[in-house]
Amino acid sequence: MRRHLLPALLLAALTTTLLLATGCADERTAEQRSGKLVYGFDENMKTFDPAHQVYAQESTIIHLVLETLVRWSDDLVLEPWLAESWEVNEDCSKWTFHLRPDVRFHDGTPLTSAAFKSQFERLMDPETAATRANRLVDIGSIEAPDDLTLVFNLANPNCVFAELLASTWAAVYSPAAFEKYGADIARNPVGTGPFTFVSWDQTKMEIALEKNPDYWRGDVIAIERLDLVQVKENTTRLTLLEQGMIDVGKVSAEHVPVARGNPDVQLMSAPYLAIVYIGFNCQRPPFDDVRVRQACNYAVNKQDMIEFVFFGVGEPAKGPFPTVLPAFNDEIEYYDYNPEKARALLKEAGYENGVDVVMWTQETGSYRKISEATVGYLKEVGVNVEMVVYDNGVYWDKFDEYMPITGERYPLKDGCYDMYVGGWAGGEAPQYFLEPLFMGGSYSNASFYDVPEVNRLLMEVKNYPDPADRDAAFKRLQEIIVGDAPWIFGYYSQQNVGVRNRVKGFKVNTSGWLRLEGVTLEDE
Repeated sequence: MRRHLLPALLLAALTTTLLLATGCADERTAEQRSGKLVYGFDENMKTFDPAHQVYAQESTIIHLVLETLVRWSDDLVLEPWLAESWEVNEDCSKWTFHLRPDVRFHDGTPLTSAAFKSQFERLMDPETAATRANRLVDIGSIEAPDDLTLVFNLANPNCVFAELLASTWAAVYSPAAFEKYGADIARNPVGTGPFTFVSWDQTKMEIALEKNPDYWRGDVIAIERLDLVQVKENTTRLTLLEQGMIDVGKVSAEHVPVARGNPDVQLMSAPYLAIVYIGFNCQRPPFDDVRVRQACNYAVNKQDMIEFVFFGVGEPAKGPFPTVLPAFNDEIEYYDYNPEKARALLKEAGYENGVDVVMWTQETGSYRKISEATVGYLKEVGVNVEMVVYDNGVYWDKFDEYMPITGERYPLKDGCYDMYVGGWAGGEAPQYFLEPLFMGGSYSNASFYDVPEVNRLLMEVKNYPDPADRDAAFKRLQEIIVGDAPWIFGYYSQQNVGVRNRVKGFKVNTSGWLRLEGVTLEDE
């Protein structure tokens, strides 16, 4: 990107700021506000069925209704949840979970080990075509010897198996509800969580939940009703927040100064365990050549991109997962901004006179911005990018033709992308940043990256009982992946959330969860 283009971006942001500064007064009546919290979200929500979730936003919403055996605390410690305890044998091949007694689903039926058994077996069934089925390949069999005991017998020992079960796709719903609704469980979820499902207008993308009066944790929820409303456009979402039409909502980077200046809104910020990146099709020329991939990494000035395009919000990515995770490798050589080195690598690879490629991106949001900035930087070194822009709602569906859930891969098929923009909220464990995105054949590995040593290490690391040995393996994996450069490592996200003053006790969770325990509402 030419530097003289950047002031124009800043001028556009200033114009937006001035327009937003004239926000209207609260338009909701006291009756409309009473006991109700309205949450404005921006990303896609297509299902309540853990078997078929794809988007990070789905996890944020699903966990309010459906729950898991274990979960990560706000301090990134794995803690008991629907399971009150568990134990594992010496070689990590048998995991036994003991469920809490007296937990009931929203339909009144008791939570039992049989419910989890049937849910996991459904996820493992090829006919279900679960999007996270590859996470369960280690399971040999599941037993439910009594109502409160659940046993996983692993065909492949896995010493981080419990961490896997904290993911929302491992949440449980009522077997009675599944028998009633079948596939329509995706629109009629019945779980054990703090909120019960009321309605979902998929046309307007409005979801209504109510407080679960019989929640197993007691009266930890003060909010009587939670309305979740999709507002894709960043300016509109902030305007609605300023007007009081929504109570909590994500604030985009360019709107951070506006939110900070509004006396009716608190701006809360925190690191986010997520990464935004530009992926390469590693099987398709020119990106089947590691020198071309490395050249593109050197061509992009990520620090300037964050400063001028994302208004200083975020951190340049140095590898495949955030620096805040304990296993981050801070000793390897990362890609600095060096366009001369980029040109030299392209020349060495036979592209001295330039090369034309196609990048897929989304229509709005940070994906579109990072795409446009990257296109400008790459053009400076001779990589000419044609952007193909898809609506946010169908973007990831477009990948299914080339990497269907059934496991086939078609990286060289006519029309396949050369580059794409992606993002990943991998959670609290490095394993689940690396295995889904870099294991050969993984459904989420849209870069078609397939390296035997990486595949081997990703399988072996799960066999190490000692966390120090696992961290050493993760650091070696980072070294290999950064060197191979299957992505342009973009930036680590930061969460910026606007919260109306009437909302008390709200905290931003590092993993992006919407946790409302202890949150209260006051009239403004």
